Amino acid sequence: MTTESNRHSRGRIGEAIALQQQGRHSEAASLLRQLHQAAPEDLIVRRMLGALELEAGRPDVAAPHLAAVVAARPEDGQTAALLGSAYRTLGNDDAAITMWRQHLSRSPGDIRARLNFIEALLHHGDVNEAHAEIGSLPPSIDSDPEAQLTLGLLLHTAEQPDVAVGYYQRSLELRPGNPLVRRNLAAALQQLGRLDEAESIYTDMLKADPQDAELLRNLGTLYKDRDNLAGALGLYGRAMRIRRRRLGRDEVAALERDPQMRLTTLHSLRLELEQLEHLREEGASVAELDRLIDDYGRVLAALHEHAPEGRRFVLPQEHYGLIGEAMQRLVHHEPAAARPDGVLNPDLDFDGIQESYRDSGPGIVVVDEFLQPGALQALRHYLHHSTVWFGYGKARGYCGSYMEDGFGCELLLQLASELRERLPELLGPHHLNQMWAYIYDQQMEGITAHADPAAINLNFWITPDEANLDPESGGLIVSRREAPREWDFDDYNNRPEVLDPYVSGDDRVVVPHRCNRMVMFNSNLVHKTDDFSFRPGFTNRRINVTMLFGWRNPG
Repeated sequence: MTTESNRHSRGRIGEAIALQQQGRHSEAASLLRQLHQAAPEDLIVRRMLGALELEAGRPDVAAPHLAAVVAARPEDGQTAALLGSAYRTLGNDDAAITMWRQHLSRSPGDIRARLNFIEALLHHGDVNEAHAEIGSLPPSIDSDPEAQLTLGLLLHTAEQPDVAVGYYQRSLELRPGNPLVRRNLAAALQQLGRLDEAESIYTDMLKADPQDAELLRNLGTLYKDRDNLAGALGLYGRAMRIRRRRLGRDEVAALERDPQMRLTTLHSLRLELEQLEHLREEGASVAELDRLIDDYGRVLAALHEHAPEGRRFVLPQEHYGLIGEAMQRLVHHEPAAARPDGVLNPDLDFDGIQESYRDSGPGIVVVDEFLQPGALQALRHYLHHSTVWFGYGKARGYCGSYMEDGFGCELLLQLASELRERLPELLGPHHLNQMWAYIYDQQMEGITAHADPAAINLNFWITPDEANLDPESGGLIVSRREAPREWDFDDYNNRPEVLDPYVSGDDRVVVPHRCNRMVMFNSNLVHKTDDFSFRPGFTNRRINVTMLFGWRNPG
């Protein structure tokens, strides 16, 4: 390469760096791809391109670029760390372990690389070798608060909170008051059931920063673990109002350079627009509602045929500037209050429900006219008028609202309490451990086969029957066969080739959708959303509410 062309190349790299610093990552990546085509051996370009592709969520594209740099410059620990991250995201632990072994054979004193190697071993399940590596770390580690924190995090992530606690405590001895260490120590103690110690840390930290949404959520989960559901939902709601509040124009401008803030899906944007239009029809008081609806319409029109359907993508900056204030935000909220006349239909035969569940074999019962009409209407109003559908990323076209992210109201609290009171044999021993609602895009699909980490799953539908175009479908398919007790969460949620036969054979129960119908079943039963066909329109969208009681009992 001539001096002039080399200078030109370096100038173009400078352009790419400037674009990246401005948050224009896609443009920077496009420029770097052009430079890579012109000069395939340029390691500076390949390293930058690999880092950008990794940041954009394309580890498969990033890995070859980063691997080429590491092969040519084995001493480059920073690029090796990026490559290790790409391998980990791809689930290629073997490649990560091999890469770190090679790196450490050349640079045995690279402590950061040793810690990365330990992380790869733990992620691969090589626990004994990982602990042997920890044991062979130099004594100086014992006096390094950052290294102690890192070891705590690695072991905590590897589901060894009992061991992680010691490293967190040592890190705090060396650097008292470190908020990150305290936060993680409290989380580990909470996981170990040492709730009083964890609560003491959370409470003390919240005195210093009462607007820390993550701390509020953690403390909310602790309250939930204590079966203090009202306290938990109160804290989750506070966290939601902080994390999900509608943004001001200046805040949108400050965040629009961050691609993570601009992540969305087309079905989520369609839902947000439809709900805003519904709020306008209902006369809800929402600031600048007409302008916001117009902006959403412009954005969706511009994205038509250009954005991927059913997959996350990064919204262009100019579009985020228009709607970022409301995207996945609490624009409007009308929670449902508790009802003096109760929530559950008083005419239900609750003893009969328990008997039917017990006599069904695996544990399943279907109940119609589940809620009182007024309670049903109040819950429907809450979910139609509250912009709480923050779970935007489900690939099959549904959006979620989760308890930890503020889903819940006094009416749902009352429902959980009444259920445990009226079904004492089934639900009495189990507190509510999770709750969510899903709303579905009529053009897409529902949830694939899975099981849930609970003792009993309770699911009910609130969409009017006239919205359902096929009364024989649209509900739930539940297998009568349980998922193996030895399976962990990943097994019974991420193995479609194994789980699909459970819900496609003869040994299953098909429960058609009906408004106000409840299905309660053993959470270890594999289940999935049935095919559905609902009328267009926001209020015709299929909505289900799910409550999980107790915890799964592994074999």
